Amino acid sequence: MLKSFYTNEIKNGALKGSVLFLCVAMALCFISVSNSYALEGRVKSVIDGDTFILQSGEKVRLASIDTPEVGRDGTVDQYYAKESTEILSELILNKVVTVTPVKGKNDSYGRVVGWVYLGNFFINKDMVSKGAAFYYYHPHNDAGKQNSLLQAQIEAMSSAKGFWAKISTMEDFNIKWVGNIRSRRCFRVGSNFSVTVMRRNKVFFSNLGEAFMAGYTPARATKFWPEVEK
Repeated sequence: MLKSFYTNEIKNGALKGSVLFLCVAMALCFISVSNSYALEGRVKSVIDGDTFILQSGEKVRLASIDTPEVGRDGTVDQYYAKESTEILSELILNKVVTVTPVKGKNDSYGRVVGWVYLGNFFINKDMVSKGAAFYYYHPHNDAGKQNSLLQAQIEAMSSAKGFWAKISTMEDFNIKWVGNIRSRRCFRVGSNFSVTVMRRNKVFFSNLGEAFMAGYTPARATKFWPEVEK
């Protein structure tokens, strides 16, 4: 009788354990599928060097990079905006790409932000390698991929590819800058923006090249990037 009781309990326990294991496995599978969600589609149009639209209507923004701004509403293009747009168009226009989003929801502009691939080619990195985009750190994006982008930027700068040939000769490129360790943005030393950075978060660079090579980028408010002359 007692033996039968223990036998039944063991069987029931094994059954419960199996059910629990199955539930956990299914949950992990669901999480894995969710995290590996990818969007695939043909590129319908390219808006600028870091944004494009799929035939499905999804607007996609390449993660952890930035490119010169295309002029809109009467404003002029920033330097190399046209070239960056043309380079991205040559790479992906009318081709099928895979987009792996970096987060579960679209950004404030309704865009899917992600890592973009054309077969085995990592488009985010390819744009940086060509000197058509620069690395733009984001604290929540994959550290390994971001480091890959930074290394590509260092190589592009060292070879003066794309826009780096002109940007590196600018007067503001060769003055002292101060970076914010938390945001990885930087400001001209002595500017109104630089004094707002807390002392414990400050890191100093003898020039902007050092900042770029360390993974810092000028904050947009500094309006560092030159515009195309009219």
